[in-house]
Amino acid sequence: MRAFLVGTLLATALSSAQAQVGHPPNRSPYRDRDYNRDWTLFFGQFSAQRDPAGVAPTDGPLAGVRWQMHMTGPLYIAARLAGGSVERTEIDPSKTIAERVIGTEKVPMFLADIALELSLTGHKTWHGIAPVLNGGVGFSGDLRGRTDVGDYRFGVPFTMTFGSGINWSINDAWALRFDWANYIYRIGYPNSYYLKTTEDPPVLAAGASQSHWRRNRALSIGVSLLFPRR
Repeated sequence: MRAFLVGTLLATALSSAQAQVGHPPNRSPYRDRDYNRDWTLFFGQFSAQRDPAGVAPTDGPLAGVRWQMHMTGPLYIAARLAGGSVERTEIDPSKTIAERVIGTEKVPMFLADIALELSLTGHKTWHGIAPVLNGGVGFSGDLRGRTDVGDYRFGVPFTMTFGSGINWSINDAWALRFDWANYIYRIGYPNSYYLKTTEDPPVLAAGASQSHWRRNRALSIGVSLLFPRR
């Protein structure tokens, strides 16, 4: 997927550099995007980078909605809200290693961000396709907001996002959107993970960091409803 996206972005950028030279307007592969707002309903898969203690939310299906508006030239602003049921492992750090894992559970997780997006074909499409790059900030969180038996709580960490994607305009009203997104947030641990309470070592070494940044990926496909310029 990464190679496909990078290849598509580079190919389109090279094609864009040639602009519309040599093509009469009615036969040019470039078309104006005759809309300035759109709403996208998307579905995909969230895949988290494993944390040192192995207790943070991991993988699961994802769904959400995305709003976008054209600002100027190739620049857009977007807001995205997603939710999913992801898995995590619950542990009791006061027990031995053999008894420490209590089990896995489903976590209702949300991801929200505001981002700027750059279209590599400007406010146009190339044969209906517009590759994009984006980045922003937001928040993530466990909707339950509870602390487990080991005193761990995911909380609502500040989140940085970046990614790439492809818009494919089917007609003047509808488009398909493919996204590769990264959500970067910090995992923090309670003091109980560093205390030795049995003959076994604690969950984490006494001198280890109490917080770790993790990059978590999401792949999604969506259907966009386009709103024409006013």
